Amino acid sequence: MSVDGGLEQPGGTPPLPRSIWVVAWASLAGQAVLLMQQGGRLDDEVSVFLSVVLSALVVGYVSAGVVRARTVRLVLAWVVLVLSAIVGLVGLIPVDLGRQTALDVVSLATTAVALVGLAMFRRTDWYAWQRAKPSANEGAPIGQLVVIGVLVGVVGGLTGPVDEGLNVSIQVAGR
Repeated sequence: MSVDGGLEQPGGTPPLPRSIWVVAWASLAGQAVLLMQQGGRLDDEVSVFLSVVLSALVVGYVSAGVVRARTVRLVLAWVVLVLSAIVGLVGLIPVDLGRQTALDVVSLATTAVALVGLAMFRRTDWYAWQRAKPSANEGAPIGQLVVIGVLVGVVGGLTGPVDEGLNVSIQVAGR
């Protein structure tokens, strides 16, 4: 058993750490809070469907890379989480106390938990082993973590825009 609480896998590979599960569940909780804050998309069904599918695919792909300690996808996860924390902190500045809600605090807390989990993940045996780029078939299965990542994408794709969106129309005027 590792310090991070994972169980040893057959073949001497490091265990899948608990910290990556914390990142996954905190991310899902954060998206659920965002959905509660902003509501669902009000677009037509095709737009909502495309948003959900694209978000699920992108977030699922990135989450698989994070679990497999792939540099570009890890950097992307760090950037998203740090920007989310900054936006969350700015949202707590008491400019308009009536707008500040408990959901803002919960949203920031889920981001903080995900950031701490990702930092802890970097110090695990699993992370070090994955940096050596073993075969994708080696080690603990990551399918359940990727499913949580896909769910994060689905919820994100369902979440409505903050300002009801932006309608832009370009017209080429004939005289």
